[in-house]
Amino acid sequence: MQEATTRPLIISADDYGYRPAYDRGILEAASAGAVDAVGVMVRRGQVDAAALLATGVEVGLHLELVVPGGTRATEAQRSAAAAAIAEQLASFERAFGRPPTFLDGHHHCHAAPGLASVVAREAAGGAMTVRSVDPRHRRLLRCVGVPTPDLLVGRLSESEEALPGEVEALASGDETPGGVIEWMVHPGHPDPASASAYDAGRGEDLRLLLELLDAGPLRRLRATHAAALAT
Repeated sequence: MQEATTRPLIISADDYGYRPAYDRGILEAASAGAVDAVGVMVRRGQVDAAALLATGVEVGLHLELVVPGGTRATEAQRSAAAAAIAEQLASFERAFGRPPTFLDGHHHCHAAPGLASVVAREAAGGAMTVRSVDPRHRRLLRCVGVPTPDLLVGRLSESEEALPGEVEALASGDETPGGVIEWMVHPGHPDPASASAYDAGRGEDLRLLLELLDAGPLRRLRATHAAALAT
């Protein structure tokens, strides 16, 4: 079994700022101590920064970028992505009064071919960590000195199991792979008007996170991006 001091798990909630009902669920999870970090979307309207900051949770930027349709982004598309990142970073700082601790992307747009390196350079310049979605993306980030977890788990579809096997093992106190694991979750209260394909799943994620609060081994292994990825 890994020592608790390794703190290998970051529970990171996506999509704050997407819909008010989703925000209420995220705030509920953060206030209860069920998540360690929250990714904020700044392009969907007014973001209640004060309510999120009051929970004490770590806060990052959940980027929204236009993903190129081809296999390789053009220079114009890369320039547009860089401008979009700068605009969203500025919006985040106006709302929260400080830069984000970490970056990730809606539907993993931050890891899209041709855009991943643009995001990586921005993160390196701003001393931010970045969610890596696969080994290739992880290598790219680390090559430019951007800290990133060693493994990403979590579902993108309601048809997948809500509780990843790696997290279940941690909650049971079983031995797990070394390194930092990031568990991507989407807690919230369902809002059918959102037209999100992951609407009902948000309520499931919220219930699961609150149930896991009593899992002692899991709680002892949790950390923020800043603490788990400090160099």
